[in-house]
Amino acid sequence: MAPKPAVTPLTHDEFRKKCDCQVVTIYAGRDCHSSFTLPKDLLGYYSRTFAHYFNGTSAQALSGFLNLPAVDPKLLAVLIDYIKHGSASFPYGFVWSWGREGDGVTAAAYQVTSDCVRTLTAFLGLCAAYDVHEAGVAIYEPLTICIYLAQSYGIDIKTVLTDGFIDTVLRTLPDLPGGNPVLVLLAQATSADTVINHHLVSMGE
Repeated sequence: MAPKPAVTPLTHDEFRKKCDCQVVTIYAGRDCHSSFTLPKDLLGYYSRTFAHYFNGTSAQALSGFLNLPAVDPKLLAVLIDYIKHGSASFPYGFVWSWGREGDGVTAAAYQVTSDCVRTLTAFLGLCAAYDVHEAGVAIYEPLTICIYLAQSYGIDIKTVLTDGFIDTVLRTLPDLPGGNPVLVLLAQATSADTVINHHLVSMGE
């Protein structure tokens, strides 16, 4: 299933109008202690799912609050940042010292990259679940570091960028004006992967 088309970027005036409305608050995490407050119209512009929650006569619409105890607040923060600013950085911390040597270093590098890709996969799942597919481009920087780390330590890139991960990327990220940098990065890293390259060709047609 293809992702929804990317929403049209808002002009400055359109953005101001979207922000001149009721604000709503989303609580995330096991105890729902992490809160995110933003304009309802702006949230609904990017996400049909959130628009459904906060419109009509539902409890969320009447109260202006939504609890998401199963959602990781750190991942939701990236999603909300994208909605608020039209872009977002993924604050993934690599606990790693470049240039490390010795026994087990390749295994350690593989573990670091694999953990990162699992986190990025979870974030893409969040983007899809709450219908903010465009925010998935935030994985570009940490994914670049993962690929560089794998290549630096001679790790087979396909053991890190698995078919499942690539399928998640293709199902989640929409075509973007000017191209999708994540797809280009994956095509370069897995140059023999005809699925990604065929997708890039179809985007240009």
